[in-house]
Amino acid sequence: MNCKLLIGCLFSFLKTFQRRTATIITKFLLVIIASAAGTFGGMYLSRRLKTRAGYYAALGAFINHISSEVKFRKNPIKIIVADFLADNETPLSKNLSEYADAPDPISAVLSRGVLKKTESAEVQKFLSSLGYLDSDTQVCELQLYKEKFAALSSDASEKSKKYAAMYVKLGFFLGLALGIVVL
Repeated sequence: MNCKLLIGCLFSFLKTFQRRTATIITKFLLVIIASAAGTFGGMYLSRRLKTRAGYYAALGAFINHISSEVKFRKNPIKIIVADFLADNETPLSKNLSEYADAPDPISAVLSRGVLKKTESAEVQKFLSSLGYLDSDTQVCELQLYKEKFAALSSDASEKSKKYAAMYVKLGFFLGLALGIVVL
């Protein structure tokens, strides 16, 4: 009898141990999943900051390309855009394609992408001003836009360096905290 009682107690203990272990493993997995979700959210925000900085760097390169074309070759603006797009695949490429494909470049509607509303409006204004001035005035206007976008580029780069890694870490810790709170 004592042997049957001992075996019964052992099986009862094992069932309880399995349930507790399964519960602990499930909770542990929930914490890991919440941490991973938070980390991916932080990586998304970090990537948006870096893409925004890359957008302005590409915009500066595009302005340099246009300036040299306007000064020396004097090609139509759509050909200049097509040449730049052929050589570069940047975050700016989508907006330039939208601009080049528009029947009327002044009324071209560009997607915002990673830009803020005011920044997108400024890029729209810049693109719609291309090709409607004489070459000397166009070069001066390009220089003004280059300075304006250089300031936005340095601001975006600074924010990217300052906040990109923080967003990933903050996302991880918020996910971890959410996972712990849910338990």
